Amino acid sequence: MSAGTETSSLKVWQAINQALSEEMERDERVVLVGEDVGRPGGPYGLTRGLLDSFGDLRVRDTPISEAVLVGLGVGGAAVGLRPVVEIMFFDFTMIAMDQIVNQAAKFRYFSGAPLPLVIRTMCGAGGPNGAQHSQNFEPGSARSPGSRS
Repeated sequence: MSAGTETSSLKVWQAINQALSEEMERDERVVLVGEDVGRPGGPYGLTRGLLDSFGDLRVRDTPISEAVLVGLGVGGAAVGLRPVVEIMFFDFTMIAMDQIVNQAAKFRYFSGAPLPLVIRTMCGAGGPNGAQHSQNFEPGSARSPGSRS
């Protein structure tokens, strides 16, 4: 570490919030969509303040429909945006597997172009969230051609 460089300790949710804010500031093509990412500030406050900073054209609350969310992300990325799709719990990615496995993961194979899409979620949360909010499907997700978990 060079002289004069300061470090700070952040909780994981704070670091993710800071990274999102920095990327949104750096690149106006970065958009955030998901359930409760706007006014409520996302699960555990992870997106808190982003709506106020970047407005409702770039931070969008959506209905509860994970397949639509990921489809929106794939379509947005295909036309030049850099979407970050927030799915509250990894368990709910199962609802969007067609979009994830057959569209997003294979996009470069049928288009020859990369797909600048981030799907952000939590897995294995445990605690009081119950069995339907605490599963981890990473091993299965990693086996799909083109996917990177």
